[in-house]
Amino acid sequence: MNILQEKWKGTYITLVPMVLEHWKELHCIAQENKIWTHLPNNLEKAESMQKFVQEALSQKQKKIEFPFVILERETNKVVGTTRFLNISEKNRSLEIGWTWFSPSVWGTNCNKETKYLLLKYCFETLDIGRVQFKTDERNIRSQKAIEKIGGVKEGILRNHMIRKDGSYRNSVFYSIIDKEWPAVKEKLASNIYSSCKPFFT
Repeated sequence: MNILQEKWKGTYITLVPMVLEHWKELHCIAQENKIWTHLPNNLEKAESMQKFVQEALSQKQKKIEFPFVILERETNKVVGTTRFLNISEKNRSLEIGWTWFSPSVWGTNCNKETKYLLLKYCFETLDIGRVQFKTDERNIRSQKAIEKIGGVKEGILRNHMIRKDGSYRNSVFYSIIDKEWPAVKEKLASNIYSSCKPFFT
């Protein structure tokens, strides 16, 4: 799957393909423990963040994943990261995941516009048929965020993963499929850009 190696600029955020040097900026915003409550790894330590970025770039080389960093356009500072994963060209499907943000932009349009730009690219450029999301059953905030962008809840995989504390995690799966995209796009764009004109490059 040929994913373009370029910046995608929106009104609120810019998506930039991840490079090794981004680990320092990501480390700077990773110091609030509440980011990691429901995520598989805690990346507060410098060596953990370095490993996280190195592994993401290794997966990119293998064409298994494609990681991005997210910049807030107003400040041009890194505020989060996300990626395409579980990419299947044969099945025209992929997952958007490993998304986390600095709490400084929680509740803003940063996450919604990030997902909007990624979904638009998936359905309108890559001709994807299905985009998947998954999250911890305990992560109610994440579930609400996925539902707000139009994700359809498909079900729960029980004992799907093991959490940091050794307990089993049930994972909630969502998807958006190609025939749903026009309606999802219209609603999401209206929600994000109700008070301003959208800007894309």
